[in-house]
Amino acid sequence: MPQNKVSANLIPYIKKFAIDKSWRIRYLVADKIMEITNGIGVENAKEHLTSYYCQFLEDIEPEVRTAAIRRLSDFGLILDSKVLINSIIPSLNKLKTD
Repeated sequence: MPQNKVSANLIPYIKKFAIDKSWRIRYLVADKIMEITNGIGVENAKEHLTSYYCQFLEDIEPEVRTAAIRRLSDFGLILDSKVLINSIIPSLNKLKTD
């Protein structure tokens, strides 16, 4: 699928599901974040999913946080060190009491 169609047709739904009221939906997005990344492309994932990934790490539901942590080693590989230091690590620091 061309990138303009991905941005117009898929990204809005992914964002909607990433902030869904149901923790089970957020859990699925967190758990399948690498499959989503492969589907929309790494650049789109960096641009659109990084902030949601940080929200998953800070989610009120432990299952969502656990799913995000399980994908950290894979999702972290697509991010540059600046994003890891400025976005991901602060979210991880909040987990040290979990």
